[in-house]
Amino acid sequence: MSRFLGRTTTLIGRSKRIRVPGVPADFRVPPGWPSPTDKWIRDNALWQPPEGWTPVPSVAAAPSEWRYWVPNKLWVQTTGAYYASIAIWARLSNWCAALWLVAFVGAAFLGFSPMLRIVAWSAAAASLGFLIVHESLKARMSKTLLAEFAVVAQHGRQQRLTREYQRYLTAMT
Repeated sequence: MSRFLGRTTTLIGRSKRIRVPGVPADFRVPPGWPSPTDKWIRDNALWQPPEGWTPVPSVAAAPSEWRYWVPNKLWVQTTGAYYASIAIWARLSNWCAALWLVAFVGAAFLGFSPMLRIVAWSAAAASLGFLIVHESLKARMSKTLLAEFAVVAQHGRQQRLTREYQRYLTAMT
C-alpha cells in the first residue's frame, strides 16, 4: 500500500485499488489501465463505465462484469441510515454473544453444568447465525445501493459533460 498526496493505492491481485479522501468507495483500476487522477475519481465517483469503454484508445476494455467501485470506511459513515432495517440482526448477534460469554463463564464457576454448556453453545451458534444473516443482507444492500448510486452518478456525469460542452461552444463563438 502506498500513500501519495492523501490518496491510498493498494494492489489487490492484478488490480489497483485507489482511495481518494472524501469519496465513499475505492476505484479498482482494471488490468492495463493507467491510474486515474484524483479529480477524475471525484468527478466520476460511483459511475459505472459502459461495457467496452476505455479511458484511452490504446488499452483493452475492462473484463465484463468488472467491479469498478468497492465501498470503503467512508461508505459505512455516509450510508449508515440505509442499513437501519437490518441492524436488529447485529444486535441479536451481540446479545447472543454476551449470553454465550456469561453462560460459559458461569459454567466454569458452577462445575460445567451440562445445561449451562447447552445454553452457551446454543447462544454461540445463534450469534454466528445472526451475524451471517446480517452480513449477507448488508452485502446485498450494498450491491443494490452501489447500483442505485451508479444511476445517480451517470445522470450527474451526463449533466456535467453537457454543461462543459455548452461552455465550450459558447467560448468558441
